[in-house]
Order: sequence, then structure tokens, then C-alpha cells
Amino acid sequence: MIVGIDLGTTHSLIGCFEGNAPRLFPNALGDLLTPSAISVGDDGGILVGQSARDRLITHPQSSVAAFKRWMGSNRSTRLGKRDFRPEELSALVLRSLIADAEAALGENVREAVISVPAYFGDAQRKATRAAGELAGIKVERLVNEPTAAALAYGLQERIDGSTFIVLDLGGGTFDVSILEIFDGVMQVHASAGDNHLGGEDFLDVMAEACCKDLGVNRRTLPANELAMLLSRLETAKKQLSSTNEVVANLQLGGAAREWRIDDTTFQRLAEPLLQRIRAPIERALRDAKLSPGDLSEVV
Repeated sequence: MIVGIDLGTTHSLIGCFEGNAPRLFPNALGDLLTPSAISVGDDGGILVGQSARDRLITHPQSSVAAFKRWMGSNRSTRLGKRDFRPEELSALVLRSLIADAEAALGENVREAVISVPAYFGDAQRKATRAAGELAGIKVERLVNEPTAAALAYGLQERIDGSTFIVLDLGGGTFDVSILEIFDGVMQVHASAGDNHLGGEDFLDVMAEACCKDLGVNRRTLPANELAMLLSRLETAKKQLSSTNEVVANLQLGGAAREWRIDDTTFQRLAEPLLQRIRAPIERALRDAKLSPGDLSEVV
């Protein structure tokens, strides 16, 4: 059995192609999405997923997330009594996903295809393969995330000569790929992206604005208060998708605080990030020698 894994910055998931349709495997909590978070418990045990994400607030010194951004680097993270490299942290997430798949299938899983940002370099791709090996699986192939998205949308079944641009803005990375269908084969004409641009950055600009408005020095906040602040603002960010104004109730410096943000303010704060989104799109179009009018579809 070969499974497919989306190893994401904020969430990961696992599935397989069964019969004529994909099948996603839930984790022990019944959720299809598993937070890409790791924590070391007081007894030295490793926690993965939602329990680890919860401990980002209660035990920030022994918990970590968003380590996908560090793949391919020499950065290490101290959790408990030992240091973890990014690929080791990713391997723990992969191992948890594999266990969920095995529980659902009733058989061992030893091979996987893992999706990665199209703009991942050689070092980052090698680190992803290493994470798979540490997790006890053979990584049959690394698939660029925009290409995986195009296949999931069935773009390979479109009319020959169709040209698509796929935009993938995730929790920590942004990818752009321009694809063309030729003789039933999907060809990648150009890829561009930003490996440090995603939902985490939109949350970060909210946090900076909140601390400034409330007269709080973010860099001197206790780790647990900062983690709680980010958690509350993450909820507020999601709420702005369906309402024009959100009130975030916060606990800072031992006192209850309130911060309001409306849709217009959030758009103003996010404008520099939106401009960063624009640059890779324009670069991909230039590399493919295409204009926006040449595109058949945007995904």
C-alpha cells in the first residue's frame, strides 16, 4: 500500500487512492487534519498533533510548531532534555500519520508519496526524504504541492492545450505553478514561490498591530501569554472571513484586555503580504513567457 501525505506547516494529513476515489484517514480524535506540532511531556514522552498544539499555550518551552519552514537548515530545537532537527520533528508527525493509516487499513504501510512546496530547494527535499526514512517509510516520490492540487482537481482531464496557473497559499509557504495539458500529460512550464509566506505571516501582522495598539512589548511577553495571544488572534483571523469586525478578549500582564479589528484594518495590515503574493505570480508568468490572458483557468 502506497499512501499520499501532505506534510504541512500548520496541518498534515494522509490518504490513499482506493478503487476510483481518494480515501483520507482520520487520526485518533476522528479528525482528518493533524496539527503539525510536537511537544515533550513531563515524563519525556512525545506528543504529536492536537495535544501538542494545546501545549504550545500551557508548555511553550517544550512544544514547537511550524518547523517545516526550517527544513534543510541546521537549526535545532530544544525540547525537554534533547535537541531535535527539523527533519526529526517532521518524522514524528509522519510516524503519527502512518500509525493512523495502519489503524484504518489494518495493514502495515511502508511506502509513501509526499507533497512538498514547488519552491523547495534540494536541501529541503533531501530533508523531507530523510524525515520519511526516520519515520520508517520509503519515500517513493516527492510531488510538488501545486501539481498535486492540479491532479486533485482533475485538470489532467481538460482539453489538450489548456494552460492553468495553480496558487497554493498554505500555513507557511506560497507556491505558484503554471501547467499545460499536452497529449493527456500535465507539463510544468514554470514554478515560483516564497517559502516564508503563509497564514502564519498574516497572523504575525495581527499580533504586531495588537501589541502596538495595547502598548505591549511583544518581545518581553511571557511565553505562555504570547502563545495564548496568538491562539486568540488566530481565532479572530478566521472569524473575519464571515464578519466585518471581531473583538479579541485577551489576558496580558495578568489583566483582561480587549482588542478590536475590522475587515478594512486587516486588509491594510495584510497589504504588504498581498504584494509579496503578487511577485511570484508575475515571475512565473514571465518564466513561462505568458500573459494573464493566456491562462485557461486559475486554481
